[in-house]
Amino acid sequence: MDEVDISTEISLNPPRRTVDEADISNKISLNPLDETVCLDGEDLTDFCSYPRSAWRQNHVFWDLVKYPIPPGAKLETSIRAALNKMGLYSCETIVAYGDRMSHSEDDLRNSSILHKPQGELAVDLLYAADPRSPLNIMVIPRPDTKSELHRVLKGLQSRHHNILIVNPKAHDGPFLFDSGESIVECTEDLDGGKPIIGGRRMGDKTPVIKDLRSLVSLFESVSKAPGRRTAFVFWDLARYITPTESTVIPIGTGIRAALQRLGHHGCVEILAFGADILTLRRDSDSYKEARIIRLPHGLYKNAWQLFLRLKPGPLMIIPTIDPSCLRFSGPDWSFNSLLRKPGHYDLLFVTPPPVDEATPKDVKFRHISEDAEFLHKAHLILGCTHGVYEGKKITRGRRDMKDIQDFSKPITFKKGATEGQFVFVFWNLEDFPFPTGLTPDAIYEKIESVFLAFNYELRNLSIWAYIDDKEGSWGGDFLSKKIWSSSIYFLPVGGDKSARRNRMLHDILLWSKDVEPFPPHLVIVSNEDKIMADKKFSSTLELLSHMNINVIIETGSSFFEV
Repeated sequence: MDEVDISTEISLNPPRRTVDEADISNKISLNPLDETVCLDGEDLTDFCSYPRSAWRQNHVFWDLVKYPIPPGAKLETSIRAALNKMGLYSCETIVAYGDRMSHSEDDLRNSSILHKPQGELAVDLLYAADPRSPLNIMVIPRPDTKSELHRVLKGLQSRHHNILIVNPKAHDGPFLFDSGESIVECTEDLDGGKPIIGGRRMGDKTPVIKDLRSLVSLFESVSKAPGRRTAFVFWDLARYITPTESTVIPIGTGIRAALQRLGHHGCVEILAFGADILTLRRDSDSYKEARIIRLPHGLYKNAWQLFLRLKPGPLMIIPTIDPSCLRFSGPDWSFNSLLRKPGHYDLLFVTPPPVDEATPKDVKFRHISEDAEFLHKAHLILGCTHGVYEGKKITRGRRDMKDIQDFSKPITFKKGATEGQFVFVFWNLEDFPFPTGLTPDAIYEKIESVFLAFNYELRNLSIWAYIDDKEGSWGGDFLSKKIWSSSIYFLPVGGDKSARRNRMLHDILLWSKDVEPFPPHLVIVSNEDKIMADKKFSSTLELLSHMNINVIIETGSSFFEV
């Protein structure tokens, strides 16, 4: 096929497609750029759909030390009114931490607020976070971006919990908590701006795109928006289904859920090219409700040019375009080289399963509803996706696993590693340093050999080592570049000894969410007396031991002879 310049024309006409979910594995196309399937990678299709925000439980956590309750505040009624205005129609708990109050304990009880003067907000957040049922979590006030609480909230956000931050400083004048409107006005996303829930920023209206000027305005506005990157979806309706009024909303939900599963928790703008002609005018309200932007097909090439110039975030293409048909201006800007530049562009291509060519045309058209159902289901979309996201190759719904697993995102497991013993080691290097002169792989092999000597049938062994000195023997590149093959990771901890135990405790709780429902072995290599003296740490370990987790506290000499 001859190459065409993207600035000139893109015109491909593959056959219309449908899907049989039970038979999908036999129909998914391979990545045309690389026929090697990463079967040992993370399985992106193995997940349940995410509940809508309006159906989730809502929990409020208030740090009284950072921001005491203002005198005269109408607490419970204002918070509940704010949640209602945001489309979140319940409030299961409001918990206040610290002892800086201008209210009595009776006032708090009468407002249905649980007061925990000595409680730790981050630990309770992690206890409440159910991996099977993500929450809407409101935190008052905004934590410092370098704080441990902010790191924990980012970790929960990556595990698909919605995070709402009430920032009193955003209010013009004294913030009194005297109405739902005042709280909504000060509620922000964890990364700034209005909250983003389900790929949509609260308060945003679906823009109308009729010409190049309005398309440029859209790209420029999202490129300047605060916080997280914006993902775009280029959906060519002329080449893959024309949705109906009843299917367009679940299609928008399914596409956004697929990107969320990949780890994108920012806004998602879905551009439906050709919808201005191929859809009925009466369906426009459904498109607005789904925040799917209808625009002329003639703007398709312009959208590509704007994406390449502004790089607003990831780009998903539905359906896949043939890379051999595209070339870009400039040196070494072939489509293949573009995809192989890690971190430069995140490009994802969805290749829906094809219809049997022998199917009569009249029958194919009756399968349009089944086509639409394919885009309803995030796991089916991901099963037909290939490309690159955050520098990692995506092939047939599997993702390469070569990064440092630092709990900022869910930890991942290799395909097939679902039987046998899972062992996870959390190692305090200040209490028990590793022997000098050994490589990370040699340390891993030595620890692994000890478990094998005790008749462990290992299916998965992961080790996290916590260090203080970023420039020391295990600092520097060990913290940012994983050039060894084994699953051992070095995590930096600033501050005093309690900061190290806090980070380790929070990571253990994040880990406990990711390993369910496996029955794992949790091994902590640290000073046992210090662990037992820390009430938060010891009580957490006791709780985990009642959750089908085998908790073991060991010394470093158990693995390396002194």
